[in-house]
Amino acid sequence: MRWYILHALLHKEFARHLANRGGIALALLLIVAAVLLSLFSPEEATGGTGMVGGVHHCLVECDAESPLVTHLKANIPKELAGQVHFRQLQKPESIEGMVDYQTGIGAIQLRHISAEKSPTGRRAIQVFIWHPDGEPNAMAPYEAWFWRESRRGFAALARQKGVAEVPAEPTFDPESRWLVLEAHKRFQDQVEAVRHASPGSMPVVPDLDIQWKGLGGKVLDFRAAIATGMVVFALYFACVYLLPTLNCEERERGVLLAQALSPASPAEILAAKFLFYPVLGMVLAAVIAGIYKWAVLGSLFFWLSLAAVGGGFLGIGMTVATLAKTQRAAFLGAMCYLLSVSMVLLICSTNGIPFIPYLAVEYHGPRILHAALTGDVYPSHWHHLLAAIGLAGGWLAAAGWLFRRRGWQ
Repeated sequence: MRWYILHALLHKEFARHLANRGGIALALLLIVAAVLLSLFSPEEATGGTGMVGGVHHCLVECDAESPLVTHLKANIPKELAGQVHFRQLQKPESIEGMVDYQTGIGAIQLRHISAEKSPTGRRAIQVFIWHPDGEPNAMAPYEAWFWRESRRGFAALARQKGVAEVPAEPTFDPESRWLVLEAHKRFQDQVEAVRHASPGSMPVVPDLDIQWKGLGGKVLDFRAAIATGMVVFALYFACVYLLPTLNCEERERGVLLAQALSPASPAEILAAKFLFYPVLGMVLAAVIAGIYKWAVLGSLFFWLSLAAVGGGFLGIGMTVATLAKTQRAAFLGAMCYLLSVSMVLLICSTNGIPFIPYLAVEYHGPRILHAALTGDVYPSHWHHLLAAIGLAGGWLAAAGWLFRRRGWQ
C-alpha cells in the first residue's frame, strides 16, 4: 500500500461528496432530526408520554369548580406539570356521539351530579376516562395521579367537615396497589358484618398480600429506539446507498477504468473505498448518537458496535456495487436488499423461526447499538457483537473477491 496513492484516492472521494449536495442535505437532515429528538423529547419525560405511543397531554375537563378540582389543581406532580391541563367542560349535560381529541391527547372528565338527578338520591361525581381507542393503558400515569389525589382530596374534605376518624392514608408508592387492597378490605369487612362472628375469631376472607416483582428486561425506550434507527440509517446510507451508486457512476463515466489504468493497484482502490465510506458513516452516526447522549461517545462497546455494523454494511454495499452495472440498478439493488432482509426478519420473528435471523447483520446491529445507546450492555450483547463482527468479515471478504473478479466490468 502506497500512502500517496491512497491519499489521492481518498481526496477524490471527498471531493466527489462535496459536490454531491443531495447526500450532504440528507446528512444534515439526520443531524437536525437528532437535535429535534433531543430538544422536544427530553429524558425526563415519564410513563407513557414519549414521542411514540402513549398520551403526551391529558385534559382534565370539569363542569364546575369543586373542592376536588381545587385539590387536583394544587397537587399536580412535577413530572406531569407540563402535561396535565384543566379546562371547562362545554356540555356537562350529556355525552352524545363520538368524543374526538387530537392524536396523543387523552382526557379525564368530571361531571357533578346533584342529589335530585342522581339515581341513588345522593350527590355523585361521574368520571369519564377518555383514552386512545384500543390503548387503555396509555392513560395509566394520569389515572394513577388522579385516583391518588382524589383519595387525598376527599379525606381532606372529610376533615374539614368535622369527621374525626378519617381512615389512614394508604401507601401510595408504586409497589402498593392501594386500590385493590382497600377494595379487598372493604369486602372483608362487609362479609364479617353479615357473619356476626364472635370477637377475636378469624375472618372468613383472608388478608390479601400483593407483591410485584419486576422482570430482568426493561420497557422499550422509544427515544433510544428512534436514535438507534437513525444511527443504523446513517451507516446504511453511507455504505449501502452512497457507495454502490457512486461506484456505478464511476463505472458509467469511465472513471473506474481510468483508475485501473493508473498506477493505483486494485487493492489500493478497494482500500480507499473501504476506508472512506465506513468512516463517513461512523462519523455521521457518532454525531447523531452524541446529540442523543453525549456520554455514549466514551463507550468502547459503542465504537466496536459502529465498526462491526459499518463493516457489515460496507461489505453489502460493495457487493451490490460490484454486481450492479448502473446507478439505477445499484439503487434498486440496495432497496431490494433492504426490503428482502426486513421481510425475512419479520417473518422469522412473527413465526418463531430460529437460526435464520442470526445470518443477518441487520438482526445483530440494532440490538448492540440500542444496548450501547441505553447503557444496558449484557453478556448476550457481546455475543451479538461477535456475531456481527463475523458477518462483517464474511461480507468484506466476499466483496473483495467479487471486486477483483468483476469490479471493472
